[in-house]
Amino acid sequence: MSILKNKDYRIILKNFSYLSLLKVFNIGFKFVLVAYLIRVLGTEIYGVFTWADSILQFFLMFINFGFNVYAAKYIVDNRNNKKTIDEVVSSIYTIKTALFLISFLILFATSIFKPINQNFGLLFLMLFIGIGEVLFPIWFYQGMERLKTATIIVFFSRLFIVITTICLVKSSTDLYIYVSLIIASSIIMGVLGVYSLKKHYGINFRMVKKKTILNYFKAASMFFLGRFMLLVFNFGTIFLIGVYSTMDDVTGFDIASKIIMLAVIPFEMIQSAVFPTISRTLDKKLLKRLVLLGLVVGIVLMIGINMFTTPLLLLFGGQEILDYGPALQFLSILTPLTSVTFVLGSCALVAFGYFKEYNLSLLISSLFYIVIVLLLYLADEITFWNLIYLRVISEFVLVFIRTIFAVNKKILFSID
Repeated sequence: MSILKNKDYRIILKNFSYLSLLKVFNIGFKFVLVAYLIRVLGTEIYGVFTWADSILQFFLMFINFGFNVYAAKYIVDNRNNKKTIDEVVSSIYTIKTALFLISFLILFATSIFKPINQNFGLLFLMLFIGIGEVLFPIWFYQGMERLKTATIIVFFSRLFIVITTICLVKSSTDLYIYVSLIIASSIIMGVLGVYSLKKHYGINFRMVKKKTILNYFKAASMFFLGRFMLLVFNFGTIFLIGVYSTMDDVTGFDIASKIIMLAVIPFEMIQSAVFPTISRTLDKKLLKRLVLLGLVVGIVLMIGINMFTTPLLLLFGGQEILDYGPALQFLSILTPLTSVTFVLGSCALVAFGYFKEYNLSLLISSLFYIVIVLLLYLADEITFWNLIYLRVISEFVLVFIRTIFAVNKKILFSID
């Protein structure tokens, strides 16, 4: 009850509740779709889709350009300045639209490479999913600490894709139908997001000076670079598995990764809910509690995944995925690591204003991953299991670097 009397904690609880619902809708519907699609499309075709999606995520990150981190804090700092908020929103939409169009040029340019060329039609179609990335302003809702509207929009867009997929996707030849449904869902979500900005928040879209747009672009560039490199961990691994192994292995890794991500969702939601409050209050005690909570609960979840490996794989992937039990058990090490990573990233380094250190942690760990991949390539040792080992080791590196930065800046504790 004493916690509920604290205004900041009440805001956190409210945001966490809506974020919980938002993530439940996102992940819950996604797992329903995965379980259905693997059985309908088959592991190989689903693997092709997952491999193409791993490439798409780099384009979506390019379109987003780090604004999901940077813009949220900017909205927090200027929420009472309507003129500045209008300028920020208008600038971000202008930048994202330009990046979306540039993405098609990049796709055409990279189509000279064999893996891209072989799946160009699928990748070209999937790139239209970026419309939702351009239009849906999750960064605005997070910065304003008002996530109810976002939760409702996500729920209906996800419900749409689940219902239509089950009704229309019936065989292994229906992959393009499924992708078209994702695009439709993305457009619905984006259009509703823009509508809510106008109706509920009175946002006025206007022309912004070129210099101002460039300033926002430059400010977000380091966040883009860091988060773009971070995609290497998961989606780079999927891409490499697809090139050097089989599409069945892509499916196995994807299912295992989704189970791990399901386990760490509470901490992703917690850091998103707490981020605006810590940005305002710089509450180090709250931050320390979150880090400890992430570590302890993450270890418990890791043990749980190891105990229930077979039931989890049967539930989300079916009988054909059971061979990937050892991979899931090894990847379960990521649950405590990723939980702590979330908190140390946004709630520690970004919230306290250490943007450079936040991005450096991503860049260094990602460069470590890339260098090891190059060494494996030169030694002709890029294999399914070596990529899994590297995925976990890279997360260790990221946690270590962020911990060093947090201690050095006396955010967690000092070592004087």
